[in-house]
Amino acid sequence: MTTLGTAARGARTPSGMKVAGMSYDKLEVVARDLRPLLPTISRRGRSDTAIDCLRVLEQTLPKAGYNYVYEAVAELQDCAAFAMPERKIVVVREDVYEGLFDDDVFSRSTVVHELAHIVLNHAVTLHRGATLGKHEFYEDSEWQAKALTAAVMMPIEACVQARSAHELAQLCGTSAQAAGYRIDNLVKRGVIPAKNERGLFDDLR
Repeated sequence: MTTLGTAARGARTPSGMKVAGMSYDKLEVVARDLRPLLPTISRRGRSDTAIDCLRVLEQTLPKAGYNYVYEAVAELQDCAAFAMPERKIVVVREDVYEGLFDDDVFSRSTVVHELAHIVLNHAVTLHRGATLGKHEFYEDSEWQAKALTAAVMMPIEACVQARSAHELAQLCGTSAQAAGYRIDNLVKRGVIPAKNERGLFDDLR
């Protein structure tokens, strides 16, 4: 589920349901296997690194047996989208759907986030009655979906290639903030070397 006003990076308690635990490394493997199955954008000023999120929603998901519908903003005031893998459906708020036609970064990440829930089989009906926040982050459905979204949209190769968070955002069609978080996380985990140039995160300040 993609909610509005989602807790910022560094939240002290998990915000989703308890699911089978997955590490960053396992999620990177899932992303690596998933990316070749997704359509990418090829246009002037952007390489084929960026996922074509409109086609993911309108073509990839239906081919996999999932339907999508969009609801009026009034019907989903506190939620941008949600997936129900057990019912094979994705519900997207109307303004989020329309944002895909304008390459809106929030709309784009929302689609991939819901795809992540589907790929990870986060069936809400299996977790009814569960107490929110009473589990580890690696067992959290929202933490896993966010981590997989970042890994799918900003592959490690692109993170190595990009000279700054801003360049990574442009390359992958994400926000500069998300790109900065992704690079920072990979550096802290020792997956990629730290960027030596000054000003890597200046565009986030």
